[in-house]
Amino acid sequence: MATIKDVARVAGVAVSTVSATLNESAPVSAEVRKRVWAAIAEVDYAPDAVARSLRKGTTRLVGLVVSDIANPFFAAATRVIETACNASGYGLVLYNTDEDEAREAEVLRLTRIQRVAGLILAPAGSGDAYAASLRKLLSVPTVTIDRRVDQLALDSVSLDNRRAARLAVDYLLRIGHRRIAVIAGREGVTTGEERLAGYRDAHEAAGIPVDETLVRFGNFRQEDAYETVRRMMEGETRPTAFFALNNLMTIGTMRGLTDIGFVCPDHVSVAGVDDFDWATAFRPRLTTIAQPVEEMGRKAVDLLMGRIGGEAPARGRAEVFEPRLCVRESCAPIVSG
Repeated sequence: MATIKDVARVAGVAVSTVSATLNESAPVSAEVRKRVWAAIAEVDYAPDAVARSLRKGTTRLVGLVVSDIANPFFAAATRVIETACNASGYGLVLYNTDEDEAREAEVLRLTRIQRVAGLILAPAGSGDAYAASLRKLLSVPTVTIDRRVDQLALDSVSLDNRRAARLAVDYLLRIGHRRIAVIAGREGVTTGEERLAGYRDAHEAAGIPVDETLVRFGNFRQEDAYETVRRMMEGETRPTAFFALNNLMTIGTMRGLTDIGFVCPDHVSVAGVDDFDWATAFRPRLTTIAQPVEEMGRKAVDLLMGRIGGEAPARGRAEVFEPRLCVRESCAPIVSG
């Protein structure tokens, strides 16, 4: 049976460094922690996790709390985050809040009972009251992903959401669309607010007033977008294009159009934020804004491991990633005359 000395030999460190890594009893760099945990896996060493968690009051578990597990973005991010946590010697526990603040509070209380060492959180709420409540519930290092809570000094990983929407709407305007409906997310949530602001930025830059009747809220849900799109296309003045602010709402948009007999892009164009595996399986293939999910997931884990390891910047660190426009077949130019 492998011993702690075997781990130290393979990792090329002192036994005390292995002990400090296992017990978090002294600072150890992220690079050395990875070497130690790789050595543990190589020699098949089994540290006494139960005794260690009782002594420290935490486990070697990270809690990942997502707002909607059905969202392909979170499915992809979960895979990356789990791999990165495992490389640092941590397991991952996944929780789903279903965009429900009350459910999120229950989940966060559960993570306390399970004594997770840290959290990666996609917040379900927004606003001062929500932030005050969340502050009371968080008792371990926490990094937010996809969304921020600006009132709290938490590290965050997110897309440049305003630029993401600007890229898509600029493209639709450039190919001649002037009645672009936006299926927005939840009011108050940073992701939705910033993407909606980008939609407005593009119109302002083009000197085209926003028609507020074209601004609808789909609450980041497929079914809400589905019903909204059907109602809009059954009206007298229809949009020529839809822009959905996440992938679930893009799917709902496509379903809604198909079910009432409209063909994309012959009758109406569609673009969305969040590229995903199915985007190229749709016919037509979807024009989307891609997020660098792998880089974002790894950065969230890096920030969290730093906090768990004792890094303590006074202010939260905001890591913002660049979007990329993927032009495919779901948008067609408006031909004048």
